[in-house]
Amino acid sequence: MNLKTISSQESLLLNNLEAVSFQSNLEEHTLLTVAQIALQIQTTLLKNSISYAQSVSGSLILKTTLKTTLETLTKYTGADEGSIFLIDEDGVIIESILARGPVTRDLKDSVISKVLDSGLAGWSLRYRQIGLIYDAMTDDRWVQLPNQPYKARSALAVPLIYGVNVIGIITLTHSQANHFDDAIAAMMQYSMESIAAIILNAQLHAEYRPLGV
Repeated sequence: MNLKTISSQESLLLNNLEAVSFQSNLEEHTLLTVAQIALQIQTTLLKNSISYAQSVSGSLILKTTLKTTLETLTKYTGADEGSIFLIDEDGVIIESILARGPVTRDLKDSVISKVLDSGLAGWSLRYRQIGLIYDAMTDDRWVQLPNQPYKARSALAVPLIYGVNVIGIITLTHSQANHFDDAIAAMMQYSMESIAAIILNAQLHAEYRPLGV
């Protein structure tokens, strides 16, 4: 899917749409805890980024950064599974990790196309905001894929936005409904710009220092 193929009416809607503020639904003490955990996430990812810049060469730095980003977010959110897609300025997928693990190229392309066309990831990218699904059984933004090797009842999609550019999307899932809530969504809202910056830095490092020079 090319994400630039958005109608003029939808583009106008996006320009006028205000991002959902999950923080407004939380009490002050919960917000403090959420902010502290978000800071821990950002600090962990930044330390990893610095370490990889010193020890990992070429395209491996990007793949390693994506893998450890998913692992870190899975740990802090309690997610069962996670996936990440990076896109270029034309909306074309340039790198990805699927929740279902390594698959054939045809299957990977099919899965990515479906979730970006009709699923939560595509919704989150189009509206440029976090997508929170409390129960996938009652939310039509969730696409149940054939032969899906994991159960997903709750989901969270986090667009990676740096400046005005969308560079990718992270989707986290859990087998139990209502696992992801406003607190976890707010935590990701606090963190997503830093996550995008760290991934973009790894992407630039891989592009301009392919041999680790």
